[in-house]
Amino acid sequence: MDSKGTRIPPEYLVGESALKGMLAEVSCTPKPGLVDRNDPGANKDMDYCLFMFSSSVLGAGFSRFAQLGYQHEGPFPDLLQNVRELGKKIEKRMFRVTKGVNTQKGLLFLMGLICASAGSIINEGISLSPENICTRISQITEGIVERELFSLISKNRLSGLTRGEELFLEHGIRGIRGEVEDGLPSVLKYGLVYLKEALSRGMSMNDSGINALLGIMSQAEDTNIMSRSSPEYLENTVRKLASNALNAGGMGTTEGRGYILYLNDLFKRKNINPGGSADLLAVTFTLYFLSLPELESEIW
Repeated sequence: MDSKGTRIPPEYLVGESALKGMLAEVSCTPKPGLVDRNDPGANKDMDYCLFMFSSSVLGAGFSRFAQLGYQHEGPFPDLLQNVRELGKKIEKRMFRVTKGVNTQKGLLFLMGLICASAGSIINEGISLSPENICTRISQITEGIVERELFSLISKNRLSGLTRGEELFLEHGIRGIRGEVEDGLPSVLKYGLVYLKEALSRGMSMNDSGINALLGIMSQAEDTNIMSRSSPEYLENTVRKLASNALNAGGMGTTEGRGYILYLNDLFKRKNINPGGSADLLAVTFTLYFLSLPELESEIW
């Protein structure tokens, strides 16, 4: 309710939480190899200000995704096409604002699914828990790997592929499609666990977010990393380095913070950008904000 007692539309509150999650992610500093408040990481065509401009574009559409979910009737997989159609319109606007730089295209897909799932759940009158939202995302994207990745083999399509599609054909990497169809396990089992654990110890939202990012990096199939290196480098180097940083205490110790700065220097030299993990951190923040009791009290 606002000061005059007027109820704020729930889709607006969902969109607000998603925007907060996105801004919390990009503002977390220092993030190894990624754009943050200090430097552009392993990127030459984007910086913190560009991400702020891009986020303003994406955030303006989040409540519309929630409205799609709230109004949807019929099988959940049918909602995916509606999410993608709206996403394409917002994506075009993003590229106009960024002058062609791909700042948050992958995150737009994820946030569209989260907001649509949250809207659908609100319409059913059930809790906006991370588990409920991730289950709904899995229902909406059911069969996406079979339709969009395994079909590449049956159709013998070998040209005009995205790097994610190439990684699937070469190594069986399902990437973000597998992550959403599985119900975002990297977020539920690692991102949220590390975020909540750090917050419970009194760490700031910034520092807790960095620990959550490291937890995600230690497990997720980050195709951004693989595209700039290889699946082997992700498995044998990046994941181990992220685990080492956490074992050193992450942002909670002097040693851990020093290790994170070392990772940032290393990733910049090696041109490693954990952009997929950063997207999942934004999802982690968003699910956390959506699950706060004060938000649910406003919605219900």
